[in-house]
Amino acid sequence: MKKYTIKIVLLTITTAIFYGCEKELEIVNPNRLAAEAYYTNQDQAIASVDAIYNALIIDGTYQRMTPAIGDSRSDEIRSRSPWPFLSQTANFTVPATDGAVGWCYEGYYILVNRANQALENVPNVPDVDSALRDRLLGQAYFLRALANFNLTNIFDNVPLVLSVPKSADDFNPSNKDITQAIIYAQVEADLNEAIAKLPVNYNGVSGPDNGQVGRATKGAAQSLMGKLKLYQGDYAGALPFFKAVVDSQEYDLSPNYAGLFSQDPAVEAANPGRIFWAEFTQSQNAILNWGGDPSVNWRQFSAIAPTYSGADFYDYFPTQFLFDELTQERTIDDKIDPRFPATILSYQPAEGLTQAYGAPYFLDPNLFYIAKYTLANSGGDPFTCGINYHIIRFADVLLMYAESLANTGNIPLAAAQVQRVRDRANLPDREAEFAGYSLSQFMTQLAHERVTELAIEGLRYYDIKRWGWLDDASKLNELKAHDPEFNTFVPNRKYQPIVQGELDRNPNLVGNSAND
Repeated sequence: MKKYTIKIVLLTITTAIFYGCEKELEIVNPNRLAAEAYYTNQDQAIASVDAIYNALIIDGTYQRMTPAIGDSRSDEIRSRSPWPFLSQTANFTVPATDGAVGWCYEGYYILVNRANQALENVPNVPDVDSALRDRLLGQAYFLRALANFNLTNIFDNVPLVLSVPKSADDFNPSNKDITQAIIYAQVEADLNEAIAKLPVNYNGVSGPDNGQVGRATKGAAQSLMGKLKLYQGDYAGALPFFKAVVDSQEYDLSPNYAGLFSQDPAVEAANPGRIFWAEFTQSQNAILNWGGDPSVNWRQFSAIAPTYSGADFYDYFPTQFLFDELTQERTIDDKIDPRFPATILSYQPAEGLTQAYGAPYFLDPNLFYIAKYTLANSGGDPFTCGINYHIIRFADVLLMYAESLANTGNIPLAAAQVQRVRDRANLPDREAEFAGYSLSQFMTQLAHERVTELAIEGLRYYDIKRWGWLDDASKLNELKAHDPEFNTFVPNRKYQPIVQGELDRNPNLVGNSAND
């Protein structure tokens, strides 16, 4: 199967405007292309969209910060980091004055800006096949939707930027009248465009993108649309989008759960359950891809590996709650759930778990560590970690589909989706039991199934929030028992604060509840 390589292109406004003596001075940076000097042929149109994908692999997005912000605030892991940003994010006390708060904010607006450039300019590029043009625009719409979806779920009322800045005032967008509902409506509009324009896959398309994998597809856009509806409590609205993905027959569950978190390109490519992901490599290039201007010499490694690893920075460790959830059931042949060693590294000789990082176990045998998205089960240099990050995968879609079915009255069919996920882990068949549950019982079971399947994938905190657990005293007490970092949670801290540096620079920007 052909894999495309993202081409890196810099498309930035090159004019700085200074005022004085009633004259306007334009200073052009000769090292950058102005937009009007670009977008002259099909290759450049393609490259402009490829450049959007590049923003998925920087520190503010999926290289580290987006997963870390989600995982930190869950009850699945705890922070032991000496870095205040990570430890204070985990206990809901990070101040707006911590500059690292802005890295994720900045990363997604880089992505938004690149998507806006493509959306404004690709329609006008001459001699581009109309079907190819639609596919390029569909990808740009999808990626902008993803960025805004993440921005509002992390920061709440952020500026909604839908065009490339063309004046000094445009660089100071306002969020004063922006609500999450307004942002969600724009995400929905973008996803409608993406669904209409994107192919199911690229195997049958005519053009230079034929056979390529890693690009956004109709299934990715439908999955995100379903998730958008789910996050708003619109189960009936979510249902047809998840059903379309499941019924498409494009995706399936890989029989090898551990392989979902392998950095072996062949294993990654063989996974039928990946729907959309951030692509990392084992490159040893000199320049680390933390951010800034992209370079062809970027390494493109996943920094989750050294950050989460017990043998490296060791900033996090699993909670006892997660350990207990993953050991609650054994397989039908009385073995440990295979998702346990793929998620948690621990010394358990009776289960055959006696290695760490490709060597005999050398860590504290009385503790347990994070395995998922690290090299705990293989060994290797964490600063060349090439594990792709799953942004959307099929098992998550099946469980969201099950949730939507149950909440629209079809618990028996919901139970079938849950058991399909359990079957991959070789767990006992409890479909009939689940089918007879009340909605409350089913949702309790679903919460457990989501933890065991999707732990440490940046999703749990958003589940907790959308289910209303942070506003329910009894549920909040449960979370505190799972993870004492919830002891310092207060209601205005559901979101990360908007970084103070942005508030200082932009007179039109206001903070969110976490800035109070």
